[in-house]
Amino acid sequence: MNQHLSICYMTNRRDCKIQWFMDSLAKQIKPDDRIKIVVINLYPITQPTIPVELEHTKISYHEPKPNVYQGRYRLTKEDWFAAANARNTALCLAPDGYIVFADDLSVLLPGWLDRVKAAMEGGYVACGAYQKVKDLVVENGEVKSFTDFEGGHDNRKQFALSPLHPCGGEWMFGCSCAMSVEALLTIGGWTEFTDGLGSEDYLTGITLQNTGCKFFYDQKMLTYESEELHHVEPAMKRTDKGISPDDKSHRALNIVQSGTKFFDNYVEGGMRTIREKVLKGEPFPNMGQPLSDWYDGQPIKDMKAP
Repeated sequence: MNQHLSICYMTNRRDCKIQWFMDSLAKQIKPDDRIKIVVINLYPITQPTIPVELEHTKISYHEPKPNVYQGRYRLTKEDWFAAANARNTALCLAPDGYIVFADDLSVLLPGWLDRVKAAMEGGYVACGAYQKVKDLVVENGEVKSFTDFEGGHDNRKQFALSPLHPCGGEWMFGCSCAMSVEALLTIGGWTEFTDGLGSEDYLTGITLQNTGCKFFYDQKMLTYESEELHHVEPAMKRTDKGISPDDKSHRALNIVQSGTKFFDNYVEGGMRTIREKVLKGEPFPNMGQPLSDWYDGQPIKDMKAP
């Protein structure tokens, strides 16, 4: 593996089962892999026991960069969902090369890292597969048992004609996806206008596709997620305003489907500008933007979720 790979573990839970991730990654990593692990956690979490295979891998822990929806600089009265901001935090901390995102409460199945490397060699965006399961038991990074249930199946799988299936950007789900750092920087980063709403993953995917990126859905780049643990802690607040088909989510979709290729994300030059400074050792700026919702102009400080 010639390129550098940043593996970004995203969580907003206090009990995120990060040990599952670390142990399962340790079983797949090779001594000559050039890998950096970036953990983005909204809340302080108990740091895992680092497997011996990862002892020489750089691992860093960070809170999401300052934003108006969550954390110490928020304008909202409570913490809201702001996944694009968190993912852009990881992007700004990643060296050149490839970047892959993995969600919490997940375990990497054998072969996951090999498929990420295949995407790096092929120069495409990899849309990894997932399966939500119940009663998930993981020991030393290996899945020992689980209970299958229909509601946890990846709905993209039924449309895939092969294990590595060419697809569109709308197939990109944030739970497991890989792309070049430069591709994300070219579009300004993950679409932060979705913070407070969600859907940042496939909307960012469509934007990447607008710039010419090629996508493949890889059924062997697979993770299992615990279904029950998603509901232990309160869900992050979010809201989709308006009435379908003219609600906020559809309007956001229309924006990216119109051919949009770049979002400045409230800073001239997008995440490239912030990343250049952060990699030189400067702190993330507190931009305090946006002050109002782009959909209806409501002040962010007055937003309420159902």
